Amino acid sequence: MKKHIFKILFLFALSLSVSCEDATDILQEGELTEDAAYRSLADVQSGLLGVYAAYAPDGGGNGTGNSLYANAILGDNLKAGLASNGQGAQDYNYVVSFTSGSIPHNIWNNRYVTINFANRVLGVLDRLTFTGQELVEANHIKAQLLAIRALCHFEVVQYYTTDYSNPNTLGAINMDFVPETSDVFERNTVSENLTFIKEDLNTALTLFDPSNATNASPIWISEDFVKFLKLRIALTEGDSSTANITLANELLADYPLASFGEYIGMYLDVDDTEVIFKLSRVVGDAGVAQLFYFNFPGTGDGFLEMSNELFNLLDAEGGARRQAFVNSASTVVGPNDPANELLINKYPGSAAGQAINDFKMMRASEVQLIKAELQARNNMFADAATTIQELRTARGSATATPASYTNLNVALTDIMLERRLELCYEGHRWLDIKRVGPELGIGVTRNSVDCASFEGICDISSSDFRFTLAIPQSEINGNTAISQNPQY
Repeated sequence: MKKHIFKILFLFALSLSVSCEDATDILQEGELTEDAAYRSLADVQSGLLGVYAAYAPDGGGNGTGNSLYANAILGDNLKAGLASNGQGAQDYNYVVSFTSGSIPHNIWNNRYVTINFANRVLGVLDRLTFTGQELVEANHIKAQLLAIRALCHFEVVQYYTTDYSNPNTLGAINMDFVPETSDVFERNTVSENLTFIKEDLNTALTLFDPSNATNASPIWISEDFVKFLKLRIALTEGDSSTANITLANELLADYPLASFGEYIGMYLDVDDTEVIFKLSRVVGDAGVAQLFYFNFPGTGDGFLEMSNELFNLLDAEGGARRQAFVNSASTVVGPNDPANELLINKYPGSAAGQAINDFKMMRASEVQLIKAELQARNNMFADAATTIQELRTARGSATATPASYTNLNVALTDIMLERRLELCYEGHRWLDIKRVGPELGIGVTRNSVDCASFEGICDISSSDFRFTLAIPQSEINGNTAISQNPQY
């Protein structure tokens, strides 16, 4: 609760300091400037909490949202719910929109607002002087700010870059300062983005305090957050170095795969066995379940439901995922029946509220999946198959994994299946198809009953230009130097 209160206070103070730039440079009597707002280490700590508060990949509701919503609605894991009033239909049908409230606007705006907030607090750290233990604490705060700035830049690259493998493709705007409102910028290249991101992460690793008490809790950014993010970046840029397999093993040694009971508890926010980092959501925060429900996870309330196709896969394998992800109040009339009410249970509510759950952003399961893909890309096909089977065994899955994959395509196809099941509704599916789909010759292919629920399109090729989001109209209007993505 203390963290939540500090977040509110910071955002209020920051809004005052930002508004003076938007209106006038004339200093008004009694105006709260950044110099006045930040005078001590405690002030800087409150600033850090505000940066955490700004970052909201799980935000949205009632047919709009950020990256968690985007990966669900643009992929093949959703259908219209029985309570639907058309929520999400435009996005499901890939109707191009990049105005205020659209997916492209929401993701871009949220990441750059978070980057701006982080840069403001980093600027304060550069102005203030600390010594002794306060300097150690200030460096630990700086490390977290650099790490979240790197994360936000990386996510902009993921969504707004046409080709990860081309170093000269336009990606994000590298921002390590607070711009003037009159400034305009072209986007940097992917190569420049990755260099910038890695510099932030490497610097952060030199600043963390291993003895800081926050390291014991997954709601705080730590060295392991940075290691994990490096693995995600490696997959995206195509770095299959065996050194990354070693890094994955280091993380798995500290974060074992959850047991059946621990896994169920994780989604109820009572177990963190395999959680490396999560966004804390408490009383008063928006509930992530409101991306799918009007009020709470339960019958008659879901305007978005699990697709029949995903349900069929989970139902066939059984185990912990079937229990954790499919609400027990669901009604299955028959296989692929349009009357099926398939209620999403990945965010079942918690002690904080019936629609509120922490967003588990980084888990050991994903590390296991990254490790398997890296092994496959190094022709370690038997090892990759073993790694996937370990995850399936931990989940109590009845899906059989071959003793060894016969080639890379077979391996990637099976790993993509496992990623779809394990990481559903966590902001991965659409990005996975964008990244691996061209290699396998697959795009989004929806069950006919699922797409009929939206009267929508069933197939979207991975070569479709809409697999790269548009630069939002608000950015185009205010930044005359920026280039729009092709065909928008």
